[in-house]
Amino acid sequence: MNENASETTLTDEAVAHVAHLSRLALTPEDVTKAKDDLTAIFTHIDRLRSIATQDVEPLDHPTELKNHIRSDDVGNSLSQEQVLANAPAVKDVYFDVPKVLSESS
Repeated sequence: MNENASETTLTDEAVAHVAHLSRLALTPEDVTKAKDDLTAIFTHIDRLRSIATQDVEPLDHPTELKNHIRSDDVGNSLSQEQVLANAPAVKDVYFDVPKVLSESS
């Protein structure tokens, strides 16, 4: 496809017509800016279309995610006394933490 094809087919009138159909109020300067932006986008799309992709495998995700989950093996667990020994404050058999919410909350 010709790289300049988008430039020759996109006119101010076409942009203004699409803006009208989209219920967008564009000034003549906005129409010119939109035409320039759309022309750049269409030119880029034309370049992308020219890339040979016949032998490229499609991706299901662009970053090719890997599952990094480790096995869930049962191991030795800490006793209640060992866990509470690491706490900065203990009350009975619970962690003792400062009150976050007041009575009025």
